[in-house]
Amino acid sequence: MNKKLFLLLLIIAVLVAAGGIIGSEWYTSQSKFCGSCHIMKKYYASWKSSKHGEKDIACVDCHYAPGEHTTLKAKFKGLGQLFSYLSSKDTAVRKPAQISDLSCMTADCHPKEKFADKKLNFSEKIPYIHKTHFDKTVEGQTLHCSTCHQHVRGEKHFQVPVVACYLCHFKNAEFNKDRSKCSLCHAIPAKPLQKQKKETGVAVDASEGEEKPITHESLEKAKVSCQSCHYELVQGKGEIKRENCFDCHEYSEEMLKKAGDKKVMHKEHVAAQNANCFDCHEPITHKKADFMDSVRLNCQSCHPETHISQTLLIAGTGGKGIEETYPIAHNEMRMNCFACHTKDGTDNKGIKVKRGEEQTCADCHTERQKNLAKQWKEDVDEELMNARAVEKTAAQAIENARGKAPARSINKAVVLLKDGRENLTLVHAGGGVHNKKYSMLLLETAVEKFEEAIEEVKK
Repeated sequence: MNKKLFLLLLIIAVLVAAGGIIGSEWYTSQSKFCGSCHIMKKYYASWKSSKHGEKDIACVDCHYAPGEHTTLKAKFKGLGQLFSYLSSKDTAVRKPAQISDLSCMTADCHPKEKFADKKLNFSEKIPYIHKTHFDKTVEGQTLHCSTCHQHVRGEKHFQVPVVACYLCHFKNAEFNKDRSKCSLCHAIPAKPLQKQKKETGVAVDASEGEEKPITHESLEKAKVSCQSCHYELVQGKGEIKRENCFDCHEYSEEMLKKAGDKKVMHKEHVAAQNANCFDCHEPITHKKADFMDSVRLNCQSCHPETHISQTLLIAGTGGKGIEETYPIAHNEMRMNCFACHTKDGTDNKGIKVKRGEEQTCADCHTERQKNLAKQWKEDVDEELMNARAVEKTAAQAIENARGKAPARSINKAVVLLKDGRENLTLVHAGGGVHNKKYSMLLLETAVEKFEEAIEEVKK
């Protein structure tokens, strides 16, 4: 073979190789190539129907930073994804795509200086300005474009789901305070709230004996709580669904412990763009609901720590001056309230409740113990009455000693009286029958404190 022929063949081979590389580069950069993979079909379909798809903005234009998709590193990354998808039977991508903010804010797309201050209509009633969120963080982690623009619903390639707004604005936030303030999104209505004044909307001079119309503005000025009428509008706490950790991670005690560190979790999931909000959090709802039921069914809205005294008694803890715990045997056996409270009844206000029934003692024990709870109650009530008498004596002794005994002694006696009273309250509020042994110990300790208080002011 002469040199000219060899050189010609070499040039042809180089051109063919170069053409193959260029062709492969071009073909693998097409959105159709991405959509040809079984695991990407629904994402491709949602992209095609989106604004980006209509303008034929290719997948690589967003999923790689500007100038990155032609690099060798990007090609190896793409090959790795291809082999993973071809060998997988999954029907969805488990890990969300990482979109660089630079991809969104190029000069040809959404340059920051053009849209930052632009007032947009997030909804019909809610305006939005991007700039207000540029300096915001989640547990110290900087927000990305994809923090809000998420792929949540299959038919939408990405969107700003309102539930994501609710999670950031309402989680661990006081109602209508700071980032949960209603006026951040809503204009405060100026029309009168009274039906009879809505017709005219004219404020009448109060000096003439007429009331001025009540408006949201007047209520805000008077510092009337918005919860008075709108408590039901925000429901849920955005709790962490820890079981969902195992959708992406192997189970381990170390991982569960790590899941409790909010800063680490947001660093690895928000800042690193490895998860969407609702991969971890339960959503918070913000909509109209029954305005009475939301309060009525939330006991803690009016009765903080309902039945906490009964719980403490059963567990044999919570008393003053008693270091050890004395749980009743029922607690060790993990018996809950329904074990004893089986009888339908009413309280002193006629409200339906489940009452304890003597027969339940016999059902678990013997007929001889049928009246056991009744006897326990009588014994505890008798001791409680005796302790009340000593309490009264101690309180009177302290009052009589004021101005006579040293202030130090008075102060010490007051603390002793207070601690003793807490024990009495625990027994009275918790119902001593829930743990007779511990109740009697609480009363005995209370009496000792009352007597010590009396001795202190006598010195």
